[in-house]
Amino acid sequence: MATKHMFDSSTGLVDRNLRGTVAQNPALRYYSPHKVVFDPSHDNKKVAVISGGGAGHEPAQAGFVGKGMLAACISGDIFASPSAAQICSGIDLINHDAGVVMVVNNYTGDCLHFGLAAEKARAAMAYSGKEGGGVEAVIVADDVAVGRKRGGLVGRRGLAGNIFTCKILGAASDKGYDVKRIADLGRNLMDNMVSIGTSLDHCHVPGRPKGAEERGALAEEAAELGMGIHNEPGFKHMDKKPEPEALLAEMLQLLLDPNDEDRAYTPFNKDDAPVLFVNNLGGMSQLEMNAITDLTIELLESKWGLHPCRVLCGSYMTSLNAPGFGVSLINQKRFEKNTGQSLLELLDYPTTAYSWLGVQSGWGSASGHPRDRKAEEKEAADHLHSVRKAGGSVSGLAGPGASSNGPVNPNPELVKKAIIAACDATVEIEPTLTRYDTIVGDGDCGETLAQAGNEVKKALEKGEIPVDNAAGTLIAIGEVLEYAMGGTSGAIYALFFAGLVQSLLSNPKGTQADSKVWGKASLDALENLGRYTPARPGDRTLVDALDPFCRALGAGKSLTEAVDASKVGAEKTQAMTPRLGRATYVGSKDAGEMPPDPGAWGIWALADGLRKGLGQ
Repeated sequence: MATKHMFDSSTGLVDRNLRGTVAQNPALRYYSPHKVVFDPSHDNKKVAVISGGGAGHEPAQAGFVGKGMLAACISGDIFASPSAAQICSGIDLINHDAGVVMVVNNYTGDCLHFGLAAEKARAAMAYSGKEGGGVEAVIVADDVAVGRKRGGLVGRRGLAGNIFTCKILGAASDKGYDVKRIADLGRNLMDNMVSIGTSLDHCHVPGRPKGAEERGALAEEAAELGMGIHNEPGFKHMDKKPEPEALLAEMLQLLLDPNDEDRAYTPFNKDDAPVLFVNNLGGMSQLEMNAITDLTIELLESKWGLHPCRVLCGSYMTSLNAPGFGVSLINQKRFEKNTGQSLLELLDYPTTAYSWLGVQSGWGSASGHPRDRKAEEKEAADHLHSVRKAGGSVSGLAGPGASSNGPVNPNPELVKKAIIAACDATVEIEPTLTRYDTIVGDGDCGETLAQAGNEVKKALEKGEIPVDNAAGTLIAIGEVLEYAMGGTSGAIYALFFAGLVQSLLSNPKGTQADSKVWGKASLDALENLGRYTPARPGDRTLVDALDPFCRALGAGKSLTEAVDASKVGAEKTQAMTPRLGRATYVGSKDAGEMPPDPGAWGIWALADGLRKGLGQ
C-alpha cells in the first residue's frame, strides 16, 4: 500500500484538516485550541447531538456537522481520543439548553473521556439550576468480528455504524425529540445493526516508519478479515486474499448466521428489507466500491433472501488510506417495531452536513457571504469566554466561590488537613507503586499518582480549591486530576469525582456534608463509574479497593472500617488474574507471583491518608 504522503509529518495536519472541513460549509465554525467544529446556529430548543474521536477517520466526524446531523464534533489527534476538557468546550460552544446526546464509539479512551465530559455537563447544569433535558451517551458497538467470548468485558468495537447513528439521532433531534427519546432510539439502533470490515493492508500514518515490518504491513497476497479502524488485528488473517465473492460470502455469514452463538447479535428475517451501508476505509477506488456493493446485494438476495430497501456506499468513517471496506446491515423493520419510529423517515431526513452522501438541504443565504476565518475563530473564543465568565459552564466550572449549592463542609480547616494528608500519602507510596507497576504495567503508576497529589496540594495552597462547599471542593480537585493525571487513570479518577459531585448537588443547599451524605455520594459515584468502565471487583483493577471502600461508607460504617475494607480488597488482587489493561499480558503468572494491583494499592493509600488527616 502507499506510504507516500503530500504531508511528510502529522504535525499540524489535524488542525489544517479541520480548517479545510469548515471552509466547505459556510454555516460551520472552528475553535482551534480544542479542535471543535460546531454549528453556532443550532436551535437551542432542540437537543444537541455531538460526537467525536481520534482524527484519521475523515470525513468522520467533522464532515457530518450540520443541521439534521451533529451540532458539534470534537477531534483528538490521529487515532487518539479527545480529552474531556476538549469535549466540555465543545458543549459550551453550542446551544444546549434542550440537552445533549453524545454518540461515542466503543473504545476505552473515547468512553472514559466522553463519559467524564457528560458528568461535568450534568454537574454544570445542576450547578446553574438549569438541568434542561439532561445528558446521555449512546455507545456505538456494531462490530461482529469481536464476538461475545473475545469481547469479554469491553464488548464490540465501534465502526462505521457511528456515522449511521449520527444521521438517525441528528434527524430525531431536528424533529424535536427529547434527550431520552433520542438516546433510546440510539440504543435500539445498536440492537439492530451489525458491521464487519476487511482490508488488504494496514493504513499508514504520515510521519510514521515506512518499513513493512515496522508498520506491521500485510504480505502482498494477504488480507485481514475483521480488521479494526486503527489497524487492530482482525478476526481472521488470510495468507492469500480470496476472490471478492468468497470474501463477501464469509463476511455476510458472520453478519447473518443465526446459529453463530458468538456473533448472532441481530436477527434478520427474509421480509425484513434491511438497510445496506457499505463504507470505504479510505484506500479503495469508487469503481471497486460500487462493484462490491453490487456483489453484496446479489449475495444478500441469492443466499439469504434479503432485499435491501436502502443502499448507501461511500467514505463515511475511514482508516486513513487503508485499502479495505466495511459492510453494515440495519434491521429497519425490527427497529420500527421496537420503537414505533420509522428508521427510513430519519434516514431520508435532509441535512446540511456536506459529507453525508444522501438527502441534503441547502445552506440558504449564508452560502453567498465571504468569510473571515480569523474573525470567526475570535468569535468562537469570545463566546466561550463569555459562557465561562457567566458561571456554570461545562469547561470552566470550578473555582473559589463558584457555587453555594449542595451541602457545606462543617469544618473547612479539617477538610484542608485531610486533603493535604491524602496528597502526602501519594508521595509516600510512590516508590512502592512504581515497583509494583514495573512488574505488571509500564511503571508509571506511582509517579502519576504522586504528580496528581502534588498538583492538588499546590492548587489548595494557591486557594484554587474551595473548602467550604463540598461539591465545590470536589469539582476543583476533579479538574486538577483530569489535567495532572491524564490517560485512563486520570479519566477514571475524574469520573468518580464527577459522580460524587452529582450526588452532593442533589442535597438541599446549605445542608451538612455528614457521614450519611458522603456514604450515599460514594455509592452513587461508584454506580456512575460503572457506567463507563467494565471493571468490577475481581478484575484486578483499582475498583477492587474502591468498591469495598464505597460500600462500607454506604452501609454506614466508619471511615476506619471503610479504609480497612479497601486494604483487604487491594491485598486480594495479588491472587487475581488480570482481565483489563496492560497487566493482562503478564496474567499467566501463578497466583502470588505478582504484587497487588498498583492502582488498587494507590486507592487504599489515598483513603488511609484521608483518614489520618481527619484524625480517625
